[in-house]
Amino acid sequence: MWMSFLILLLAFEGHSATVSRFTNVECKILDIGYITYPKCYLKLLGRDIVGLNIHLKLLKPPVETVKVNLSLWRKFSGYRPFMFNSTFDYCKYAENPTFSFQHIVFSAIKESSNINHTCPYDHDIIVQNMIFKEEYLRLLPLPAGEYQFQLLIATYNKWRTVIKATILHNENLMYN
Repeated sequence: MWMSFLILLLAFEGHSATVSRFTNVECKILDIGYITYPKCYLKLLGRDIVGLNIHLKLLKPPVETVKVNLSLWRKFSGYRPFMFNSTFDYCKYAENPTFSFQHIVFSAIKESSNINHTCPYDHDIIVQNMIFKEEYLRLLPLPAGEYQFQLLIATYNKWRTVIKATILHNENLMYN
């Protein structure tokens, strides 16, 4: 009995894969006269490939001070805080990025967006077809489950918007 279990275990070693993807996005405006969202949706790009699309239109540019509260939530009978919750000055971070939870998240966002420079921002913020890749979790190993990344964004010390992106992180066996 144990021998057959060991053979099966060895046969599937190296054939396990994780599948993670976006499952929901919500963009909430806290200051109606400051920003709008022409786009805030997920787009199916292929089988189990979901792209995140956000277009945040600044109504009063330029923006010279940005504060971000970045938090991670895990679903346990509703979303509950999980591991990370930090508030930081985004403009200072963009000038001198340090390795942290913020670095992992914003490095992933930069690949599909136009936030690739320091403050001031005098243009709209666009995230186009951002795919949640497994490599993002390489430095942040999470157990299987449903997670929500929440970005609460302030400019000039006033909270303007909340963006919540939900991912489903599974570990599956591939039978190829």
